[in-house]
Amino acid sequence: MSIMPSIQIAGYNVPVFHDDPGWIPETNIVLTPTTNANLKKILPAMVQNRPLLLVGDAGVGKNALIYYINSLRKHPTIRYSFNEDTLPEDLVGSYRLDPTTHGFVWSDGPLSQAMRQGSTFVADEMNLASPEVLKRFQSIFSESYLEMLEGDATRIDPSPGFQFVATQNPAEGFEGRKNLPREIQKYFVTVYLDPYPVTELVEILKGLFSDVPEDVLNTIVHINRDVEDAVIRKKIGSRDLERYHFNLRNLARLTRRIEEQPQALYQELSDVYLKPFRTTEDHVEVKGIFDNRIKEFGLSGVVERKHPAVELAANTDGRFSIGRAVLDLKEFHSEGSPVPDAATFKSNLEKATEGFVPVPARAEILESIARAIQFRENVLLEGDSDVEPDEYVRFFANALGRDLHVVTLSRGMHTADVMGGLKPASGNGASEGAAVDWVDGPLTRAVKNGEFILIQGLEAAGPELVEKLNMLMDDARALMLPPESGSNEPVFLPPESRIFGIKFFRSQRTSPTVSRAFRNRFTCYTIPAVEDPDSLRAILRSHLGLDEEEAPELVKLMQQFHTTLREKARKREIGAANLQPYRFGLTNLARFTDSVGWAVAEPENLTQGMLKDIVSEGAGIAYLHEIADPVEREKMFALLDSLLDGQNPDALLDGLKTISKKKALKERTHKSKIWWDQDKHWREANTGKAKWNLDGRDLKEGINIDTPETGGQTKEGPDAWYGQDTQGNKGVGDPVHGGGAWGYRSEELYQEFLKKRKILWDYNIGVSLNDFKEVFGPEIDRVTVDLDRFMDPDIQINRRYESRGSRVDARKYLSYLAGRSDGRIFDRTTINIDEDRLKGVEVLFALNKGRRIFNFEYSIATLVALMSSAEILSNHRIPFGVIGYSDLKNSKVDIDMQWFKNLDPEYGPQYESHLFTGIAQSWHGDTIPESHIMEELSSYFSSEARTRILVVLSDFRGSRGKVNMEADLRSHETKALFSEVEKLKERGLVMLGVGLGPRAIADQIFPESLSIARENYANLPGLLASSITEMIHRYHSATEGAQGSASDQGNDGRSYRREEAS
Repeated sequence: MSIMPSIQIAGYNVPVFHDDPGWIPETNIVLTPTTNANLKKILPAMVQNRPLLLVGDAGVGKNALIYYINSLRKHPTIRYSFNEDTLPEDLVGSYRLDPTTHGFVWSDGPLSQAMRQGSTFVADEMNLASPEVLKRFQSIFSESYLEMLEGDATRIDPSPGFQFVATQNPAEGFEGRKNLPREIQKYFVTVYLDPYPVTELVEILKGLFSDVPEDVLNTIVHINRDVEDAVIRKKIGSRDLERYHFNLRNLARLTRRIEEQPQALYQELSDVYLKPFRTTEDHVEVKGIFDNRIKEFGLSGVVERKHPAVELAANTDGRFSIGRAVLDLKEFHSEGSPVPDAATFKSNLEKATEGFVPVPARAEILESIARAIQFRENVLLEGDSDVEPDEYVRFFANALGRDLHVVTLSRGMHTADVMGGLKPASGNGASEGAAVDWVDGPLTRAVKNGEFILIQGLEAAGPELVEKLNMLMDDARALMLPPESGSNEPVFLPPESRIFGIKFFRSQRTSPTVSRAFRNRFTCYTIPAVEDPDSLRAILRSHLGLDEEEAPELVKLMQQFHTTLREKARKREIGAANLQPYRFGLTNLARFTDSVGWAVAEPENLTQGMLKDIVSEGAGIAYLHEIADPVEREKMFALLDSLLDGQNPDALLDGLKTISKKKALKERTHKSKIWWDQDKHWREANTGKAKWNLDGRDLKEGINIDTPETGGQTKEGPDAWYGQDTQGNKGVGDPVHGGGAWGYRSEELYQEFLKKRKILWDYNIGVSLNDFKEVFGPEIDRVTVDLDRFMDPDIQINRRYESRGSRVDARKYLSYLAGRSDGRIFDRTTINIDEDRLKGVEVLFALNKGRRIFNFEYSIATLVALMSSAEILSNHRIPFGVIGYSDLKNSKVDIDMQWFKNLDPEYGPQYESHLFTGIAQSWHGDTIPESHIMEELSSYFSSEARTRILVVLSDFRGSRGKVNMEADLRSHETKALFSEVEKLKERGLVMLGVGLGPRAIADQIFPESLSIARENYANLPGLLASSITEMIHRYHSATEGAQGSASDQGNDGRSYRREEAS
């Protein structure tokens, strides 16, 4: 009997099935202890050939580890990126047109191909696909076979070597991704990949970039961790409404850059960690992180903080420099294609700067983009609605002589619209005589042609389309086309091509955006608006075709009007009644110049009498007709008149005549501001690696640690990370190993918060909202991120076939040719997003505010839970209310019902403040039996509510607790509460009892319950939010109505004192 050949990896004998692995992306794996530990968790499942699910944060190396293992054993690997419009035929296969016979032949999909070949099939981000679609493949997970239902209904048994590997980002703490359904996940060996600690990140970078000194690597690794921690703690990026993530990808990007130009360390740090953020406050915070770590590791004397002036220079041999970036034309033209000669290169540069003036306000961001282009990084440009990020991309495409292919995404687009599909053949067609044929989509065509690719509308497309591009954006640099394309091989992005993405800032949290995992595949830059007067005047002169000394009065007038109008719109002096302010940008300025230029082309308009009309008409077209309020509009026209009155009319008229003359002669003044005198201005590009010179750096001294549990000692070097920087880790260890978001276990947050409490002789929590947010802001955000996507609208895939359309379904077409179906052969499958799915849900929280309940840890946990639940519900416009109940005066006559948040969808800073104050104060009342208020609580839901969810938080021990739990359960009050719950349950009320304290009474009373004791009180926020979302999914139906009864008197005859929320 022959012995199966094998190779040893991390101590395991891994079988070898193939001699030729085909294409596998290059993987640079450094075998650190964590890498080895992750390998040892993965390899047993691979050796035993079990379905494997890898879970880990973006950048932790899920795909890289599989590529590494398979490259060592020469095993073919097929990877497919899943998304929300993934359909079974995308994986199994479909019929395609045979160009020779003009008939249809079956083409295997990536999964069936992997099964026949005995390859590893990597289901990238498998959890993004619809669970209903994934269940189609259950036979593979459970019994290792696949029936070809989409084809000839035969059965495929996998060849030796086949294995199914799935990956996903974690559901907790990262994007709020949904886990695989348990009925699917149970068939997988699930492995959580551990992140790398700081010391190992340094080791990895040292292995990849051996010339960079270890002190520099320590500095950038600690900066990376500090910035990521600041994001988690919401110290930076909190107002951007975006989710950022900084990991090993960012570190590799940065180290690759500084390996050749060590003197530019500070500028490269700014590119990677500063320029993704928008606000000045965030920039100050990030620069503080830079300075602290540079000083700590003794690099202050060798790091140049001042940013040198950015100059643009070109050389006749085809090199183009922008500041520290050097772009060589040879790298942007494939072998065999001609590289532009010096004359063409110069012409391209002039063309580029005609449409896009490289003014000082744009110089620094141009340098940053050029640097990313130089290192073949994907570039994501973000900006406000009044900036034009695409102009930067067009500038580089024109300057380098490259074709730019623009792919514009939008909501509702199908993957086939971008990547390609079967379409009716037009003209001669690619396959002669064929009625339908495969047609490449715009993205596939651009990749094959090696063009510069600009993807617009990333924020509008939705994850069902954007996540499909993951494999193209990461190290694989490839697209996998669907089976009907007739190709099973990836389409690779040529090295001369570059990918740019554009998205605009979102104005509210409910607006769509890209995931932070997708964002992390790009080098991200925020594009600032051009506002300084000199830059604006240079742009005006370029648009008008003027020399620098020509028409200065007219240029200044137009610039002043533009700047003044922008400022008034920003201050809401105009548009105060609008929900969104007016935004006037360079598109308005260009329209202003076009209108003026059009008017002066007619000589009869060049008179003193027409001067005011020409300028006013141009301003109206470009700006003022957009203003809705007639009074505000006239005020702005009056403002323009006042600016005109302050100018010399003869000088303005002379300026108009100069423009008119140049237009008549078709002259255009061009000053590109790109130096072409290489002898005087060209600096040689780096032909080798610069040397790291750390002479004169600061002497590194010990750091005195003065923290309660770990302090009192002096630590040296990069291990001295804990201390004040992390607020004292209390012996928990490195933040990435169980130390919470920044070095705390969850319950220790509460202990830290306890220090801020002002001890008072009453039943108040005794802290401010600001103190609360300082400590618990990240915890609330974590819970919100974890569960927010569970409340997202349902994605429904609706199969439809019609007689008109653009995508041909091969099976329908075959039936039609055989005379067995009608002409409905066009696939009109839609991905519907049920935005109204949550309509009719109302949630009411009722909190027992009795003094017996008051326990600081439980009260704070309840506060965090309610505040995070409020954030989630408000994000999805679900009406919710929060009410406290007790007998405040201990009168045994009245029950006080205090509304901390009225039952409606409104929520904002004022509501948040009132909610916090209501929960934090006045815990001195007497407890009352919940049976007395359940009927009253049920009456508060509106008549429009179709799913009424009542959440009651209490210890459920009635007005007086009993000696033990058995006595509590036998008491009259408990029996009465059980009866009330049963009665309301029959009337369709959904109830959740949250028991606070060691006695799990709620479990015996409510159909849904949580028991919170000292062991798990810190987990209440996540448990409560997840329970609510689960109940909404389980009980909400858009077709069922709800009926309630109003009552102002409890069943014990006591009256209710209601206090409405202000």
